[in-house]
Parts: sequence; C-alpha cells; structure tokens
Amino acid sequence: MTTLSKSCENICTYLGKNNNALYGALTIALSKGILRPTYTMMDKKQDRKSRVYTAFREGTTGAVAFGSYLLTNHFVEKMAKPICERAKIPEKLSQVKSTLSLISVSLTALFVIPMICNLVTKPLMDLCTRKKNNAPVNIEPVKPDRKAYNLYQPISYNNVKPFNYGMRVGL
Repeated sequence: MTTLSKSCENICTYLGKNNNALYGALTIALSKGILRPTYTMMDKKQDRKSRVYTAFREGTTGAVAFGSYLLTNHFVEKMAKPICERAKIPEKLSQVKSTLSLISVSLTALFVIPMICNLVTKPLMDLCTRKKNNAPVNIEPVKPDRKAYNLYQPISYNNVKPFNYGMRVGL
C-alpha cells in the first residue's frame, strides 16, 4: 500500500505543480473518442447505418480534438516566451503559458475542431465505406404526378359564414 499511496502522491504533486488546461482537454477528447462510439454501437434500438455513421463521426471528432489540442498548445507554448520578453515579465513565463494554454484550448474547442471535422468527416466516411457515385449521367429527376397527390383538387367553399366570423362586433 505504501508504494501505491506514494505513487498517487507523486502524480497529484506533479499535476498540481504543472496545472495545464491541456491535460483536461486531452483526457476528455480521448475518452469521448473511445467511449462515445462504443456506446453508440451498443445501442441496438437504432438502425445499423445510423449507428455506424454516428460512431464514426464521434470517433473522428475525438481524434481531431486530440490532435488539435496538442498542435495548438505546441504553438502557444512557443509564443509565451516572446510575449513575456516583450512585456518585460520573464519571471511569469509559467503563468503566461498556463493562461495561453487555457485560451488555446477554449478557442480550439470553439472554432478549430468543428471546422476540421466539417471538412474531414464526409470525405473520410466516403473513403472508409467506399461510397461511389453510381448515379447515371444525363437523367432528369422524375416529376411527381400532381393528380396522384391530390395537391390541386378544386376546393369548394360554402358561402355561409359562422356567426362570429373574424373580429366583427355585432351582426
């Protein structure tokens, strides 16, 4: 038990000294990228194609999020030192890194991840499912028969109006 408690103490001390928003974001992205697709595929109430698409999209989002967080944090850490030098506060480098890390995680989740997912998901899904465009060329879409749907049947109106028709006052 002593080694287990010592290990937990070392981990907590390390994380406490190196508090970074990136750790939480990476944990969430990794767990969402693994667990959400797993639970989606276990839901037998939904159609199989729907489950596969949803699980694929959730897994892709988790992978994109993980990579995006790492990449943006890498650039933010490189920006922290020049910012501190320009502001003449080199002793506060770790605080500036933590603040920029929080800002980058937030902006990445808000803008970068949705943008990349919208660009990447459909082409990847088509590639993985080998979906091909097998539609014949130069065929016009079939127009529905109006009479078959009874859309333009003549409407007969009765000239007798109810007693309190509209906003009239009196008769």
